[in-house]
Amino acid sequence: MLRFPPVPEVRGDERVRWGAMYPRPVAVALALLAGPSNGSPQEEQLGTLPLSRAARCFAEFEEACARDGGRLWGRSVCGPVLLCDPATRRIAGNQPDGEGELVEKGGVFVGTLPADQPIANAPLEWAGVRWAMVMASFVGESQAERVSVLAHESFHRVQPELGLYAFGGECEHLDTPEGRLWMQLEWNALELGLSSTGEGRLTAVQDALDFRAARRERFPDARARENPLEIREGLASYTGLRIAGYTAGEVVASVAKRRTTEDGFVRSFAYNSGPLYGYLLDASLETWRGSVRRESDLGALLAAALNLAPSAARAAERAARYGSAALRVSEEARERARQERLATWRAALVDGPVLVLDLALVSSAAMDTRKTHAFDAGRTVYTERKLIAKWGTLEVEDGAILEDSGSRLGRVSLRGAAPDRSSGEGWTLALASGWTIAPGERAGDLALRNGP
Repeated sequence: MLRFPPVPEVRGDERVRWGAMYPRPVAVALALLAGPSNGSPQEEQLGTLPLSRAARCFAEFEEACARDGGRLWGRSVCGPVLLCDPATRRIAGNQPDGEGELVEKGGVFVGTLPADQPIANAPLEWAGVRWAMVMASFVGESQAERVSVLAHESFHRVQPELGLYAFGGECEHLDTPEGRLWMQLEWNALELGLSSTGEGRLTAVQDALDFRAARRERFPDARARENPLEIREGLASYTGLRIAGYTAGEVVASVAKRRTTEDGFVRSFAYNSGPLYGYLLDASLETWRGSVRRESDLGALLAAALNLAPSAARAAERAARYGSAALRVSEEARERARQERLATWRAALVDGPVLVLDLALVSSAAMDTRKTHAFDAGRTVYTERKLIAKWGTLEVEDGAILEDSGSRLGRVSLRGAAPDRSSGEGWTLALASGWTIAPGERAGDLALRNGP
């Protein structure tokens, strides 16, 4: 499914939705999940998720795991799962814990996660068990989506044991016009390849690999930055879709749908690339999963499986077939808007008065990976973010928080803040008991303090 976008009106203040890896508004997902259940009117809720719905999610996941039978990775990736409501810290597990913290109720095991435990879509070591944690709001609308997210996070739970837990540098180059252009051309060609057979597939895959080579020729460190995220998140996304039973055509449709919601590729690109490469590898060399390593390059694996030689020199002459002209115009417009947005963020989050937050005290962090933007070396702007920390809860929606990975400090603008500093432009703050807002180190700044 090729994407030849019209020239858009790109706005720096473009509204975004909370949805993280899964492209749907949380309100819609919660409304669907909280629909009619077979439980009693007094049935306990996990946030807005009835326990009977949680039990159904676990049953669907167990059935999908049984169908896989451990064949995908040579061992089952399925196991202990916790669904969690961040607001109340109430949890429901698909099995007992190892220390008697959870109580069986309605076919699931419920309890409250202690305040010192982080909440995120991620593995969690707690109460004698290594869990795959999934926030209840991320459980999908359809059975396939529900199984996919549970399988995705369950893959992360066993990823270290599989030797596939990889980390690399931030992919800032994917916030530039050239980086984004060649990435989208690669996706266009991969989608066409997965939708084709025979020589048509070979030609499209060759083009995708050439576009990949062209991007990496322009950005020499791209390989070292991109490959780890494709292994860590790309393979998790691929695994979720495979265990959920997605066909190749459904993967193409899923990726195409996801792409319509994306703005930033810095952290989100692998959720598209991983399934496309994974399904093409499945069709080309069934044994590839046995040879993949944390250092692997999915593009190189596919090239070897099909006996193809990537060439950056061929890329330019083939690009027009995949919508390069429209993409380039679109990316040039986006870049103008990005530069304006960076200037706005610098004025508000660096030069102007800010509320400074200690990120080292954060126990739970949620974000929309598609709304993550490189600011400069070591600093990232999130336009959708939720932080739960010892100092309280900060929610950013259609706003901006600048986070520095070196100093472990976050900054939100005080421009337009409420008199009590409980909210500002695009953010709200709920202080924990005992915490107050005090003057910061720089004149005009504020910071959070434990005590009067």
